[in-house]
Amino acid sequence: MHPALRSPLSLAVLVLSVSVPAVLPAQELAPRDLSPKYTAWLEEVAILMTPKEREAFLALGKDYQRDAFMRRFWEVRDPFPQTPVNELKERWEPRAQLAREKFGSLTDDRARMILFNGEPTEVFQARCDVMLPVELWSYPGTERIRGSFTLAFVSRSGSPKGPFRLWSPAEGVESVLSLNERTRPGGRPGDQGRGFAAIAELCPRGEDTAARLAEALDWNRVESSLQLLPKPSEEWLSTFASFSTDVPEGAASFPAQVDLSFPSRFGSRTVVQALVSVPREAVKPERIAGSATASYAFVVDGEVLYKNEIFEHFRYRFALPESEVASAEKIPIVFQRFLRPGVYSLVLKIEDTAGKGFFREQRELEVPSVEAVAAAEPTPPPAAPAPAAQPAAALAEANAAIGSDDETIRILTPPPGLLTGKVRVEAVTGDGRTGSGIANTTNIAKVSFELDGRPVLAKSKPPYSVELNLGDQPRIHDLKALAVDGAGRTVAQDEIQLNVGPHRFAVRLVEPEPGKPYRSSLRAQAQVEVPEGDELDRVEFFLNEDRVATLYQPPFTQPLLLPKGKDITYVRAVAYLKDGNSTEDLVLINAPDFTHRVDVQFVELYTSVVDGRGRPVDGLGKDDFTVLEDGTPQQVRRFERVRDVPIYAGILLDTSASMGEGEGEKLEAAVGGALRFFQKVITPRDRAAVITFSDQPNLAVRFTSQEPVLSGGLAGLTASGNTALYDSVIYALYYFGGVKGKRAIVILSDGKDEGSRHTYGDVLEYARRSGVALYTVGIGLSTREADVRLKLSRLADETGGRYFFIERASELEGIYDSIQKELRSQYLLAYQSSKEGDEDREKFRTVEVKLSKPGLEAKTLRGYYP
Repeated sequence: MHPALRSPLSLAVLVLSVSVPAVLPAQELAPRDLSPKYTAWLEEVAILMTPKEREAFLALGKDYQRDAFMRRFWEVRDPFPQTPVNELKERWEPRAQLAREKFGSLTDDRARMILFNGEPTEVFQARCDVMLPVELWSYPGTERIRGSFTLAFVSRSGSPKGPFRLWSPAEGVESVLSLNERTRPGGRPGDQGRGFAAIAELCPRGEDTAARLAEALDWNRVESSLQLLPKPSEEWLSTFASFSTDVPEGAASFPAQVDLSFPSRFGSRTVVQALVSVPREAVKPERIAGSATASYAFVVDGEVLYKNEIFEHFRYRFALPESEVASAEKIPIVFQRFLRPGVYSLVLKIEDTAGKGFFREQRELEVPSVEAVAAAEPTPPPAAPAPAAQPAAALAEANAAIGSDDETIRILTPPPGLLTGKVRVEAVTGDGRTGSGIANTTNIAKVSFELDGRPVLAKSKPPYSVELNLGDQPRIHDLKALAVDGAGRTVAQDEIQLNVGPHRFAVRLVEPEPGKPYRSSLRAQAQVEVPEGDELDRVEFFLNEDRVATLYQPPFTQPLLLPKGKDITYVRAVAYLKDGNSTEDLVLINAPDFTHRVDVQFVELYTSVVDGRGRPVDGLGKDDFTVLEDGTPQQVRRFERVRDVPIYAGILLDTSASMGEGEGEKLEAAVGGALRFFQKVITPRDRAAVITFSDQPNLAVRFTSQEPVLSGGLAGLTASGNTALYDSVIYALYYFGGVKGKRAIVILSDGKDEGSRHTYGDVLEYARRSGVALYTVGIGLSTREADVRLKLSRLADETGGRYFFIERASELEGIYDSIQKELRSQYLLAYQSSKEGDEDREKFRTVEVKLSKPGLEAKTLRGYYP
C-alpha cells in the first residue's frame, strides 16, 4: 500500500465536496440531435455532472439556453468564488483537451485520471512474459493530493494497445500476472510474494516495477473516502429553470400589449422602457401574505439576445393593489433596461401568479444611438395626475428624472484599507471624465465636499478633488459631494463612508429626492454595497408599506406609477443577501414642511452570563435582566436565548520572534489550538478568518466556513519580527467592520506592543466603536508585566469579551473550549434608546446589564457611539 494511505489523515487533500460518479458509457453521453459542441461538453463534464443536471441540460431546446446552463454549471462549482478565475474550470478544460489528444476520448480510465490529476511526470510501460501489459504513472503530488504517488493501469486483453483499466492493489498482484504465470504449477491463489518475486526477477526493471506496483495508490479508496470534486446543491437547477422564458407545456395564456420606447439616454447607453398593458379581466388578483388587500401579482422574466447569444437576463416581481386598478381596463407593468445601440432580440415571459396564466412574446429590438435619443424632444411632466387609463403619459414625470447622466456626480472610492491622516479623494461628473471642459458641457457650476456634515471645500472646475484630514485616530467618516448649478440648486450628489471595512451591507436611495412633490410617477434608484464574499439576492421597492416592485439584477432602477387619489409619503428600498440578511433606506416625499425625521437608535447586546466559576448560565428570563444606558433604565423590546445565530470569529495570532523562544512550543501549540477551535465552533452557517501579525498584520484567510482553507492559512507559520499588537488589533477590527450578528476576535500574544504606529488609546477607542467582542489571551506574561495584563484585560472588558493569562501555550485547549461554549450560549437583549440618534453623536454612551440573581455576572459591551 502507498505510504500516504496508511493513515486517512496523512494524505493532505483540498476537500471540495463528495465522491465522484462513474463515467457514463459513451453511447449514453448525449442524444444524437445535439451539435458536436454540446456532445463534447457532456463527455467532458460527465464525471462532474449529476443525473438530474444531465436531464435538465438535455431538456433545453435552444442553444443560447444551453450556453447559459454551461456557464452556470461552472459557476456553482467554483471552489473560490471570491477570486477572478474559476480554478476548477481553468484546470479541467486543458486537461480534457490533453486527454482527448492522447486517447481519442474521455472514457478511458487513463483519460479520467488526467482529468483528476493532470499529466503524470513519468509514464513507465512494463512489458514482459510473466505479466499483462502495465502502465505505471508517477505523480509528485497534485493540487488535491500532497505527496508523491503512483497509479497503475493494466490491459486485461493482453494487447499493448489496450484498452487499459485502472488497477487497484485490492485486486492483488496475481491479477496482473499473465495467464501462464497464474496457472504455473506450485503457485497458490493469493500468493502475493511469488507474484512480486516473479516480476522482480524476470521483467526488465523488474525490481522497480514490483516496488511501484506494491506502492500503487488505491484510487477507489481515495475516491470513496475523500471528497475530491465539488458536488453543489442541485437547488441551482430549480433556480435556473424558474428563470426560463419558456412557457410550461399546456399552461393557460392571457393577452397583453408591449410598447417599447426610448425616453432618454444614460451615459453611453440608451434607456429602453417597456410598458406592458394587461387586460384586467384576463388576470386574477390574490391576497399576498402580510398584506390586508388583494393585489394583481406578476413575475416578469426576460432575455436580451445579441447575435444569438444571451446578452442579459432579467427578472422582476410586481404587485399592484386591486383597489388602485379597479377602474382601469388595463393593468400597466413598467420596467427599464439600459442597452448600448444595436439590434437585439427581446424575449419576454410574464406570469400571472394567481391565475397561473402566461404571456410570451419575442421580437426584434433595435436600440437607437445615444445621439438620436439626445436629439429627441423630452416629454414634459404632466400638469396634473394622469388618469389610470393613460400610464404612458403618467410615466413622463418619472422619465424626466432620468436626465442624460451629464448632471451626475460620483465619488471615486479610495483604495481599500484603513485611512488616517491626510487623504486625497476625487469625484467625477457626467460620464466619468475629469479633464477640463466637462463643466462647460453640463449645468454643474461647482462641486462642494462635506466631511461628517461640515463643509470642507468647493471647486468650480475639474478636477474635483479634495485633501481630507482624517486625524490620527481611525474613525468612520461620512463624505458627501454635491454638484450645484449656477442658481445654487443641487442637481446631483453622492456620498460614501470611509473606514467601514470590506463587509458593509447598505442600500441608498439616490432617487426620489427627499421632500420633493411627485404627482403621477417617480423614478426609484438604489445603490447597493454588498459585503465581500456575499451575494445579493434582490432589491424591493415600497410605496408607503405596499411592496410594488422586486428587482433581481442591476441596475436597480424602477419607474413607479403613483396611485391616483392616494397620498404617498415615503419610498423605501430593502436589499436582501442570499443568506436572508437585509438592509434598507427610506426617503420622505410629498411631505409637509413641518415634517421632522428622527433617527431611532436600536441597540443589540449579545450578553454572556457566567457563574462564579466562569461557567455559562442557562435558564434566565427577560425579567432577570435590567439594562441601563448612561444610568437610565431602558425597555428591553427583544429578548431571546441565542444558540444557533451565525458566528463571525477571527483568530489574531502573534507570530513575532518571541513566540518561537523558550519552550519552543508556543506558536505550534497556538496553531493547533486555533484549528481545534475552528473545528468546534465553525458550522456551514458560520464564518472565520485568520490574521497573523509580527511587524505588521497579514490577512492569512478571509472569511470562510471551509476548514481546509483555514488550515492552509495556519500552515507553515514561522516566528520572526516584532510585536505590532495595536496596529494589528485595529486592522482586525476594521476587517470585521460591517459584519452583523455575533462577532468575536480571539487575540493571542506573548508580549507587549513593539513598533505600532497607533497607541493603546487609539485601539481602545476604535474597539468601543466597533461592537466586536475581543477575547484576549496572554501567553507567558510575567507578573512584572502588569501594564500589559491590564491593557489586555480592559480591551476584553470594554467589548464584552473575556481575558485569559496562561503560562504555557499547551493550556490553550481549555481556553478555546471555554470561548466556543460562551459564543454558542448567549442572550440577546435589544432596546430602543430613550435618546434620539442625533443627540450628541460624539459622546460615548455607557451600557450596563444587571442581573436580579446574585452570584452571576453579565458580560457585554460597555457602551457605544450613536
